[in-house]
Amino acid sequence: MDRAPLGSDVYRSFAKLKRHVDALVRLAGPIVVARSGVILMATVDMVMTGHYDSQQLAYLSIGLALVMPMMVGGLGLLMGTLVISANRFGAGDYPACGQAWRYSLPYAFGLGFASAVVSLFGESLLALVGQSQELAAHGGDVMMVIGLGLPVYLVYLTTAFFMEGISKPVPGMIAMLGANVVNALLNWVFIFGKLGVPEMGAVGAAWATTASRCIIAVALITYVWTMKEQVIFGVRVRPPGGWRAWAQQRWIGYGVGTSIGVETSSFAAVNMFAGWLGPLPLAAYSIAFNLLAMVFMVALGLGAATSVRVSVAHGRNDLSDLRLAGWTGLGVNTLTMIAFGLLFLFAAEPLTRIFTNDPALMVITAPLVAFMAYLPIVDGGQAVMANALRGRQDVWIPSAMQSFAFFGVMVPAVYLFVFPGGQGAIGLLQGVLLGSGVSFILLTWRFHHLARHSFLH
Repeated sequence: MDRAPLGSDVYRSFAKLKRHVDALVRLAGPIVVARSGVILMATVDMVMTGHYDSQQLAYLSIGLALVMPMMVGGLGLLMGTLVISANRFGAGDYPACGQAWRYSLPYAFGLGFASAVVSLFGESLLALVGQSQELAAHGGDVMMVIGLGLPVYLVYLTTAFFMEGISKPVPGMIAMLGANVVNALLNWVFIFGKLGVPEMGAVGAAWATTASRCIIAVALITYVWTMKEQVIFGVRVRPPGGWRAWAQQRWIGYGVGTSIGVETSSFAAVNMFAGWLGPLPLAAYSIAFNLLAMVFMVALGLGAATSVRVSVAHGRNDLSDLRLAGWTGLGVNTLTMIAFGLLFLFAAEPLTRIFTNDPALMVITAPLVAFMAYLPIVDGGQAVMANALRGRQDVWIPSAMQSFAFFGVMVPAVYLFVFPGGQGAIGLLQGVLLGSGVSFILLTWRFHHLARHSFLH
């Protein structure tokens, strides 16, 4: 007599899980493409610059090393747009979604402008952290050009977050795909000196990226301003109140920005250590890390979709759905990351050849790519768990956990493995594996703990 109810419960549980997986994949697909497009643009820059000249690749890599923490830190500070939009969307308060976007626009531009000013002093900053005069000078030029595009790029990001929060990620994906096509064409012109333009190498790649970012910002804002749902979401309505009216949105961003800023700064420190090893190890690490970053963007896209699903459930006060949304995101991500890990392990040399045909560089790079087989599960997993917690509007404790894992564990471990330990370039990735593993364990425990208790408001 108990079998029928048991079978019915199993069926209902399976149906609920399937619903979550289907919803996650539908939402995550365009977000993954858009997030991956960010790294694809950087990857194309590196591939085309690397085939132009290995030394120019080193200039591009070191120039990006210091501008990335500012860019990604700005991304984190704007994450409140995604969380609040999704939360209010789940609660059915659609005008509040548009208000969240309008509040964020001047904020995003201001953050980008501040980053652009800092980027003007790239050469001095790179020299300050121990880079050679040559790397500092050429890397500083790259940093300055990339910095010029940050104000409009952060405006694009907050607009994309708004669209993802209201479960309309496709326009952001299309804009990013178009930007990648434009970027590749401009790279061909600026890096190699085509159509009468002088050869610019790494700086040419930077100009191509900046121009492409300006185009996608204009395109996506135009779409939001003219879309048929603009009245429902009130995107043309000036939001009420002043600075205090959107304090919660900023508060979420402060926590996420701190977390992402510390994490990215920690990886920038690892990049500095790679620079101390010399131009070839730096270029090798940059290639390996760029491949890892492409995979990480897939995890970040799945994480963003997980955050939206968790946040919508949070807006409905549905603890059971919130719990299942978080664990579904982690499960789907784990299966995806295993596949990428196997690709790194068994296709290390072909992947390396995409970036360079320099035999000396290939010898150093291929073993790094093979070692990265171990990284995607823990690094991608911690990204998904961090996003699930953000969807729950739990940001500061996870931020402290990630700061400890990356700055307190990873950076010292990398230094010890590389220099006193004598591991060379492979030691860079050994330390990254340790730090990511600690972050994954802590964040998974945190979500498990919160998912068993009542809501935090």
